[in-house]
Amino acid sequence: MTDLHLIISRPEPGEWLGRLDVVEALETAGWAGDDDMPLSILRHPSGAVWAVVDKTGDSSLDCPNGAGISFPTDTPTVVIVAACLAAAATP
Repeated sequence: MTDLHLIISRPEPGEWLGRLDVVEALETAGWAGDDDMPLSILRHPSGAVWAVVDKTGDSSLDCPNGAGISFPTDTPTVVIVAACLAAAATP
């Protein structure tokens, strides 16, 4: 398995980029955008699915084991990415 090194820059005050930062990090880790909504729904071969659920940037993660996690808009990118990577790596 290849190590994944992410650099996630802190946004400037007042800057909001949606969850494109999460999309980019997950794509780097082998997740693929959904055919219909590639910037809003990403899937991992393990069965994990991460999706933006509303306009404010709230998102959720469906784990392969059936667990679900909700992330409010103010959840840091690194927390979401770490949770997604952990879910995808869980047997």
